[in-house]
Amino acid sequence: MAISNAGIPGWVRLAKIPVPLPGIGHVNTYIVGDEEVWIIDPGFYTATAARSLFRSLKLHGVSPCSVRGVIATHFHVDHVTMTPLLGELASATLYMGRDDWRILENGVENFVSSVVEIYRWSGVPAGEAEVILRQHPAVRMLEAYNALLEYKWNTVADGDLLRAGTVEFSVVAAPGHTPGHILLAVNNTVFTGDALLGDITPHILLHDLDADPLGDYMETLKRIERGFTGVLGLPGHREPIRDVAARAAQLRRHHEKRLHEIHGLLVREKFLTGYMAAKMVKWRTKHRSWSDYSPAEKFFAVGEALAHLKRLEVIGLAERVEKNGLVGWRPA
Repeated sequence: MAISNAGIPGWVRLAKIPVPLPGIGHVNTYIVGDEEVWIIDPGFYTATAARSLFRSLKLHGVSPCSVRGVIATHFHVDHVTMTPLLGELASATLYMGRDDWRILENGVENFVSSVVEIYRWSGVPAGEAEVILRQHPAVRMLEAYNALLEYKWNTVADGDLLRAGTVEFSVVAAPGHTPGHILLAVNNTVFTGDALLGDITPHILLHDLDADPLGDYMETLKRIERGFTGVLGLPGHREPIRDVAARAAQLRRHHEKRLHEIHGLLVREKFLTGYMAAKMVKWRTKHRSWSDYSPAEKFFAVGEALAHLKRLEVIGLAERVEKNGLVGWRPA
């Protein structure tokens, strides 16, 4: 069991909880408080992960029954599905961003199905779309997601304050990675969830043709740049971020470069669907062809391509059209 507090403040205890998803390894679960213990992002619900969490709590002198609060930075399976287990053991108060709670309330399966339907409109072959849907971790964890609905969740919004004993968190809305993603700021530290990761580019997914998740995310990055210079980031995965504002600037420039790349492809091809763009973009991967991508990687690639095409539409560089029964974009 890997437990490390290297690089994080003394008032925070870290548990690295294993995640059975390729390329992720573990989720960072943070334990805050002494007499009144709170947990941020308890993890992915598996027997191995549960054992790791309880052993970590024991190592830090914390009884699972003493947990008084659980905060989910966002609704993704690797951050939130362990919550019902804690709910059975402790009288914890549960918190989540308002828009992410709405997704849970409406059904995660419906959310994923609507995303895959957009993929089909964008040219993803029926067979590939079916495999993506069947193997998506949220769909495979529906029982755990449904269990979340058995508990009372308190929704939070930008500017709300949450007190964990002597620690007071300020909630910062950070949409983009998910619609209701939140950050938790305290002193000179911010818990970033998956809105900001040190050496991974958080995935941005087009979940609704009328939404602009990349635009939301770019605004989130700009807000972090303006307001969190020199602040330590404790992310949902991997190592602490020394300066979250500097990292936010890097990620913003990355997406600006990707927008430029996809706009260039659009001008060249005259018409692009999300599926077409996903196969043309130069992703950071060792794969030589699209057929080498796993269903999860295809899900991420198509979602990213669609989010960037939608952003080009919003800023007036692309026009959404239907062609041969497909939804795509042409240069504006």
